[in-house]
Amino acid sequence: MKKVLVILAAAGMLFAMSSCSKECKCKTYVDGEMKHENTVSKEDLESAGFEKCKDLNSTVELLGVKTEVKCH
Repeated sequence: MKKVLVILAAAGMLFAMSSCSKECKCKTYVDGEMKHENTVSKEDLESAGFEKCKDLNSTVELLGVKTEVKCH
């Protein structure tokens, strides 16, 4: 469980640096239950090398716990 929290914290830090008018809205789910919601500015998205909000989507399963990030 600690590893899952580390993964969530790392994802949160990535998304925490946002402050632009046009944003991606991202939600983090653990085993299907929403645990965290945040926004990413288009500027931060592009500076990280991504083109679209959906490029941030990811799914990781670790020790039987499925963690998903869904952005739109």
